[in-house]
Amino acid sequence: MPDKIIAARGAKLGGETPLICAPLVGRSRERILAEAANVIPKGPDVIEWRVDFFAEIGDSAAVLDVARALREAAGERPVIFTRRSVKEGGEPVAIGDGDVVRLYDAVCASGLVDFIDYEMSNDPGHVKRVREVARAHGTRLILSHHDFGGTPAREVLVRHFLEAEHFGADVAKVAVMPHDRMDVLALLAATAEADALTRIPLISMAMGPLGSVTRMIGGLFGSSLSFAVGEAASAPGQIPIADLTAVYDIIRRARGGQ
Repeated sequence: MPDKIIAARGAKLGGETPLICAPLVGRSRERILAEAANVIPKGPDVIEWRVDFFAEIGDSAAVLDVARALREAAGERPVIFTRRSVKEGGEPVAIGDGDVVRLYDAVCASGLVDFIDYEMSNDPGHVKRVREVARAHGTRLILSHHDFGGTPAREVLVRHFLEAEHFGADVAKVAVMPHDRMDVLALLAATAEADALTRIPLISMAMGPLGSVTRMIGGLFGSSLSFAVGEAASAPGQIPIADLTAVYDIIRRARGGQ
């Protein structure tokens, strides 16, 4: 549906073919920029900076300096800024939740990123604050939920998508860890059901080797973006950019596209 498409720097999130996003996970400025220089020529549609890997996350000036350099390196590619918490698969960081919110404030105000990813499990007051700041500065908010322990029932997964929209997300993201094929099917079915009920783009995936197929065919069920390996994976089950591009080309041709 046209109203579910978000345009960012020429990319269309929510279009017929999912966007391919490459995560950057370097721990230093030099490593992040070297990683970007290696990954960007491989042609991802979007770049994600996983700032929880960055050793200087507590220094907002250092974060903004890297964000500025990444903005230049990314060119017309959208950039997602993400601090993933330990409980949802991220790296330990030396700052508290309030400082993370203030960092998001500064990054949104800088205008250097196009999307921020923030977890729905955070304090409701913090979620509200991040939503307000993102909206004030024209930054798109991805509200996300990650379950590395398993895959909840389909109706629970659908509820996560709906809650993200209710809390003011521009994009809803749900990631789970499957233990069998039925878990993979539950994730795909929940994505399709939520896609019919929501008015915002969705991102979904089942992680690990068992769930890797969802990164390839998730677009057929309503997922609008998939994370792929540029240089290093940020979550289990990600596949190389070139392989995912080839799969999308095959699906596009099979569906009658060019």
